[in-house]
Amino acid sequence: MPHRRFFYIGAAALAVALGVGGSYWYLQYRANAAQKAVEQGDQLRAQNQMDEAARYYQRAIELNPDLAQAHSNLGVTQAALERFAEAIPHFEQALTLAPDHFEARIGLAVSLDGLGRFLAAEDSYKKALGLRPDFGAIYYNLGYLYHQQGLYAEAAAQYEEAVRLIPTFLQARANLGRVYHLQHRPGEAIAEYQRALADHPDEGRVYANLGESYMALSQYEEARAAYRRAIDIGVETVGAFYDLGVISEQEGKLEAARSYFHQTLLKNAAHANAYHRLGTVTAKLGQEEQAATYYLEAIKRDPGHAGAHYSLAQLYLKQGRSDEGQELMQVFAKLKEYEGRLASLKRAASRSPRSPEASYNLGMLHLEFGYVNKAAAVFEQLLKLHPEFSAAQERLAEIERVRAEHSAG
Repeated sequence: MPHRRFFYIGAAALAVALGVGGSYWYLQYRANAAQKAVEQGDQLRAQNQMDEAARYYQRAIELNPDLAQAHSNLGVTQAALERFAEAIPHFEQALTLAPDHFEARIGLAVSLDGLGRFLAAEDSYKKALGLRPDFGAIYYNLGYLYHQQGLYAEAAAQYEEAVRLIPTFLQARANLGRVYHLQHRPGEAIAEYQRALADHPDEGRVYANLGESYMALSQYEEARAAYRRAIDIGVETVGAFYDLGVISEQEGKLEAARSYFHQTLLKNAAHANAYHRLGTVTAKLGQEEQAATYYLEAIKRDPGHAGAHYSLAQLYLKQGRSDEGQELMQVFAKLKEYEGRLASLKRAASRSPRSPEASYNLGMLHLEFGYVNKAAAVFEQLLKLHPEFSAAQERLAEIERVRAEHSAG
């Protein structure tokens, strides 16, 4: 014990003797130790050991609270584990210490995006682009943010810039094709998918999307080839089987069509369109009772399925079940009114995708016809862009209140 006490006394005396110089060397030691901790954390992070890496970054911060890189890297470990709420304060602290810290800025944007905070994420992505305007991945991330929000024109502009900077960027190229398709520009979508496949010829998902765009142009042979290529690669989408069924039905190959629609239902048992098509094909094969069962199942899966109501109504009228047929035709007329108004409001919303009024009107139409979940989704999406839009807040609160009462009852 005397030796230990002497050591402390000696160290204190040495610090006093060194004065400012001693303080400098001590701070330098802590700075070096903090940097070493960051490097150790980086090694662990490279091995995907995020929690272990986080402990080293936290140690670095304890040694040097002003080390922006340590705060940023700690945020990265949390974001990598999708702990976005925990990551954000670390990125914000890094940016307080170093406002131009690129990794912290992009990490903050990704974390805000992960929490669905659209406006804040958009702002942070744009600030990241201000720091590095030639960084293609940021354009992709911003494009994807817009894509998810239904802002397809804005998404396309970002994806276009991403592929200009990185021509072989598969995800950006494929998503650019997708937003072109969603904008009813299938020819341009096809061109982008073909460019993507030139660089990545074994991407089954791109072939599946290519098939969908060919279907939009009624180019059935090309669609079939694309879908079959996707399936051969191992990408078996619901849409591929369904559209192959539609093509077979168009060609009069009814048994093949029926097989494809059954495969569709194996992938998605709630696919109302597949039940409706099964009914149509089965009716053509002369099995009317079975067809009626399929139509009823389509209506059960989607009470707003206008086509299934019409087909079942016509079948009942043909069978002499006039009252049931007429009743279904009345429902069909109401559903067609909804579809017509919906198409008109969607066109208005697509022309002004950031207009709260256009989205609000769309949500109110869903409510008018009893599609509460669809209305809620529209209002929630609207409030991401316009958090202060009180009418949408009120409608959403009413929906939540009714849901709560229903659950309690």
